[in-house]
Amino acid sequence: MKLVKGISVLSAAILLAACGGDDNDSSLSVPTTYTFESKVLGDDTSSVATSGQITRHLLINELKNYIGSPEFQGLTDKAEALANLNFIYKTGTKNLDSDEAAQPSLTSVDVYGVDAVTPVNTSIGTDGATKKQTIFSDLSSDKNLQGKLAGNSVDLTHAEFVGWDVSGEANLQAKPDALIQIWFDQLATLATDEDVTTTVVTAEGLDLQQLVQKFLLGGVTYSQAAEKYLNPALFAAKQNSSEDKANKAYTSLEHVWDEGFGYFGAARDYLAYSDTEMAGQADHDTNEDAEIDFESEFSFGNSINAVKRDKGSTDITYFSENAMGAFLKGRAVIQANYGTDPVADEGYHAELSVISKTALNNWENSIAATIVHYINDVTEDMGKFGTEGEDGYSLAKHAKHWSEMKGFALGLQFSPVAVAQISLDDLKAVHAKFKEAPVLADASAEDIAAYKTALLEARTILQNSYGFSAENVANW
Repeated sequence: MKLVKGISVLSAAILLAACGGDDNDSSLSVPTTYTFESKVLGDDTSSVATSGQITRHLLINELKNYIGSPEFQGLTDKAEALANLNFIYKTGTKNLDSDEAAQPSLTSVDVYGVDAVTPVNTSIGTDGATKKQTIFSDLSSDKNLQGKLAGNSVDLTHAEFVGWDVSGEANLQAKPDALIQIWFDQLATLATDEDVTTTVVTAEGLDLQQLVQKFLLGGVTYSQAAEKYLNPALFAAKQNSSEDKANKAYTSLEHVWDEGFGYFGAARDYLAYSDTEMAGQADHDTNEDAEIDFESEFSFGNSINAVKRDKGSTDITYFSENAMGAFLKGRAVIQANYGTDPVADEGYHAELSVISKTALNNWENSIAATIVHYINDVTEDMGKFGTEGEDGYSLAKHAKHWSEMKGFALGLQFSPVAVAQISLDDLKAVHAKFKEAPVLADASAEDIAAYKTALLEARTILQNSYGFSAENVANW
C-alpha cells in the first residue's frame, strides 16, 4: 500500500523521457496535472475538452442512482418504468431527435418527477463545497449512453459476444445493447410487481443495479478508449497543426487523446493525492472556490478502482500512477509536436502507440484486479452460508459482489487483441466458471464446493494472464 501517490519508477521514466518534433530538443516537459494551454489560439486558454465524456460518466451514475431511488421503486406501470430507464440511457441530454427537432431530455424533464429538470445526483465529499454542475442542462448537450455502447459506436473487438447468452439477438453488434434491455426489463418488472421486498435483486441472486453500472463502465468508458480513442489507427487519421473545428482551442489529435483520458475518468490533478485520499473521496476542491467541477475535480469509475487496487496491494502496484503518467506524457508529446501531423508508425506516432498501450494495459490491469477483489468477496460471502446476525450471511451483499465481479469481467472483452493481456479463450474460461448467476445458500453442498473451486480457478487464470503476485491475488 502506498502512503503517498508519488511517482513510480515507470512514471518517473515517463516524466523524464526524451522526445519531440525537433531533433535538437532532447527534453520533454510533462506536467503533473492534466493541464495544457492552447497552441491553436496562442494564449492561456485550455486546450483540454472532456465535457462529453464526463457527461456520460454522470449519466452512468444517474442511471444507478435512479434504479435504486424511491421514485423508480414506487412506480406501478412497467411500461413507464422501462421508458424512464431508457430516458436516461437512450435519451440522456440529447435534446434533438434524429431529424434535429427538439425533444424532451434530462435537460428539460426531471425523470424523478419532482423538478423542472433532472438534477445531478452524484454526491461529493468536500466539506462546505457545492457542485458546479447541479442539473443536466449544466452539462454537455446531445449525449447519451446507448450511442457509445460497444457495438453501436465501434464494432466489437471479437467476432463473438462473451460472457452472457444473448442468443435472442442475432446481430452480433446489437448484443451489448440487447443485454442492457434484458436487464432493464427485469428491473422494470421488479419495481412494479407490488412486492416492496423485491427491488434490484432477482430470485437467482443477480443485483441488476450493479450489473448495469459495471457493464456500462466496460461497454462505454473502457470500450470507447480501448477500441476507439486510444487506437493508434485513429491517431494517424487526425491532424495536429490547426483547430479541430471552428473556434476550438485544440487540434483533432489533441482532442481524441483527451477523449480517451476523459473516459478513464481521472481528475486533472489525480496524482496530487495519496491512494488513501483518492480512494476515500473522489472529489477535491483544487482551486479552492468552494465548488466541485465534475470536469476537472472529480474522479470517476475506473480511475477510482485503479487507486483502490493500488491501495489494497501488499506487493505494491502502480496501476493508477502508470495509467495517469502515460496520459500525461502522451498529451505532452502531442503538444510538443504541434504543427506536425502524425505519420503512421513513424516519429511521434510510433511513440504515441507505445504510450497509449501503457495507459490501456494499466487500466486493464486495474479492471482485472477489481474482478479478483470481487472473487474474494464472493468466496467470503459463500463461507457465511447458514450464519446469521450482523456479520452473518447477506443475500444482498452476495448478489452485489457477484454482480460487480461479473459486470467488470464482461468489460474485459472490449479491448483490441493487440492490447488485451488475457486471451479470448482464457476470458471465456473465466466466464464459464462464473456462470450467469451465483450459487446461493440453498444449493447442495457439492454444488457450493464446486463453485468455490471454480472461482479460485478463475482467479488463477486472471493471476497468470496479468502477472499478478500470489500475495496480491489473495489479499485484494
